[in-house]
Amino acid sequence: MKTTAMVTTSLLMLMSSVHAEGLTTSAEGNKLTVGFGQPTIKQVLHYRKMYDKKPFPDAEIYYYDNGTYKIISQGENHYGVYVMQGRFDDETFTVRFISLPSSDWGNKTAFHQLTFIRNEKQNVFIQNAIVDTGEAIAQQNGTYTQEKNSVTNPVSTSWENK
Repeated sequence: MKTTAMVTTSLLMLMSSVHAEGLTTSAEGNKLTVGFGQPTIKQVLHYRKMYDKKPFPDAEIYYYDNGTYKIISQGENHYGVYVMQGRFDDETFTVRFISLPSSDWGNKTAFHQLTFIRNEKQNVFIQNAIVDTGEAIAQQNGTYTQEKNSVTNPVSTSWENK
């Protein structure tokens, strides 16, 4: 019985294709497949209160329907997986993110929880984070906009080429 699983592209981008081939194929020949789902939503975050080690006031999150995401900012460019409590069109919803190991977080994972609140005046978010480096990160917050994600494959999307 052949089994496949979905993970984000950055896992394999961290390794050479030959090396990754060996790590993602079982002795029985089953392969771990990598891919993004269909694009859903793109959010642009504007931080008011920031993490002092990453003082980047703007970030973009690209969401995909299989639970993968990519985030970019002036100092971040990584992938991960997310689960959502609520829906993007709800007045309030929460998204929990686990980043894959990347240089953004010392080649370790990070957990972020963002709660989004829409109202007539402005859309706001509150962010809590836990990093695998043992460092506590103070709560962050800001405003956001949301639109349709039109990026099918975000691998080449970076802050530098915006």
